[in-house]
Amino acid sequence: MKTLIFYFVLLVFGTGHAQQFTELKEARVGFAPLSKDVKQSGNSFSYNVKESYSGEFEKDPLAFMDAYFDIENFINAVGHEDYDFYEVSFVSRKGILKAEYTAEGDLLRSSSRFKNIVLPEQLRSQLYRDHKGWAMTKNVHVTKGNEGILSKSYYKIKLENGKDRKRITLEAPLGGTEVASN
Repeated sequence: MKTLIFYFVLLVFGTGHAQQFTELKEARVGFAPLSKDVKQSGNSFSYNVKESYSGEFEKDPLAFMDAYFDIENFINAVGHEDYDFYEVSFVSRKGILKAEYTAEGDLLRSSSRFKNIVLPEQLRSQLYRDHKGWAMTKNVHVTKGNEGILSKSYYKIKLENGKDRKRITLEAPLGGTEVASN
């Protein structure tokens, strides 16, 4: 019984003095999709893109740019230069989006080129239906637009069937995509 009382006293007094509270400072967790180090060559600027999930950038590059890039803050940051226009490139491991802005921050034109991405369901079905027995080995998605509106979107596709190879181009539906509002 003495042993039990001794352990109980030791437990109460031993743990009572051992607890200390440490107050931590507020931790801020954020997502910065554009790298801080910008490469510049004249009026051309290049950012490396980090996606919050795989395929976010190449799925809709103009929407990504509109969500994460503020042209007005950008112009204020490099405002000491007197450029007539700015060419901004967004580069990921899958491809690139180039956007050209006026000195006032209006989007003039854009173009993108992404390789080996998933085709939209409609084009996958068309490709399978029209080219049975062929396997897609490579693809490149190219878009061009003016003033934030896509005017051209197509896929260059390389197909193989055994030793036979062929290249085709499929027009992608535009769907009246208008994104950039800056």
